[in-house]
Amino acid sequence: MDYRKSKSGPGSLLLIIMLPLFVLSMALLVAEQIFNVFAGRLYYIVLGWLNKHYYYREWLRFDLIDCESILELGCGAKSPLLHIGYGGKTDAIDIWQPYIERHNMAGDYRRCWQSDILDFEFPQKAYDAVVICDVMEHLQQERVSQVDLFGLMEKCARKKVIIFAPNGFIENDLVDEDPYQEHLSAWEPRDYKTRGYKVLGATGLRFLFGKASLPKRPQFMFYILGMLSQPLVYHFPKLAWHSYAVKELN
Repeated sequence: MDYRKSKSGPGSLLLIIMLPLFVLSMALLVAEQIFNVFAGRLYYIVLGWLNKHYYYREWLRFDLIDCESILELGCGAKSPLLHIGYGGKTDAIDIWQPYIERHNMAGDYRRCWQSDILDFEFPQKAYDAVVICDVMEHLQQERVSQVDLFGLMEKCARKKVIIFAPNGFIENDLVDEDPYQEHLSAWEPRDYKTRGYKVLGATGLRFLFGKASLPKRPQFMFYILGMLSQPLVYHFPKLAWHSYAVKELN
């Protein structure tokens, strides 16, 4: 039998159709994985360059430029205050001791020690500013109200209090084996506005992001959309993934 003259069956035709689709899907998967490795760094570089006026770290830098002493509550592992170079004029506390040891070994802060924010004894008018970034969602709202955390921060600061937190509730992954990384509460812009804070929207449209503050899939597309939506959410914080709230004190 001469196989060269045999006709292709349905299986061969299906293979011809599916093979390019398979190759394309694998290429997209590899491209996404490669992009994810560099996306975070690239995103912040591009965001800082293109949207300088809509980037919360730039707001933080500007709002703290006239502050000689800062108290940071819940510094974690990678505080934005360290990214903008303000560690040298900042005292910081965190509940997770490994972070404290890491910062003290690196000399990141003026002082850094372990403490639970909700049990912390706030000194009166001891710092120009009190800053709490990506921490409110880790605190139970009942306990925040019980100890009057907002009032304590405002009595401790001489000039201003700055809060940066996600809007709404979102699940969070365990990071650095830190048992305190769980999200326990949901906060909205109105929670700050009713207390006299000026609120800006930050980090893009909230529906673009999901668990652990990561963009939804395809991640590369939602990273870009998040960046492009910054000017919009700046004026409409209810639409934003994060609120940036500042209260100027007399």
